[in-house]
Amino acid sequence: MLDKEETITINDMALNFQEEIRSFIRSLPDVELKHDPMSEEAYFYGLRNFAHFHGPRHIDIRLSKPQQEEALKTHIALHHQYAPQAGWISCVIETVEQAENTKLLIRQAYDTCVSLKTRFKSGK
Repeated sequence: MLDKEETITINDMALNFQEEIRSFIRSLPDVELKHDPMSEEAYFYGLRNFAHFHGPRHIDIRLSKPQQEEALKTHIALHHQYAPQAGWISCVIETVEQAENTKLLIRQAYDTCVSLKTRFKSGK
């Protein structure tokens, strides 16, 4: 069992990773933070929710189906409990490696949003 000091350290680390990921997401052009039924901290590109937090250590990310399959195959993401059919995956953020992998997946999700919006605008 963890003592109180170890628990505080783990929670502080989780909050630091969460803030690092928040900063990364906010650095992406045209991203908006909105309330969503899934989370009070959901990030949108246009009308598309592509990432949302569930507490300091969990984030859900919406990928394309091929990206989702790769993330699950390489074990950098977990199966989403409720909407895997829509490309959602879940990530736990407790280590530097997990935080870096999560940022890569967020970037993929963001790039997919941009690509979809561009395709829709051009009628392709």
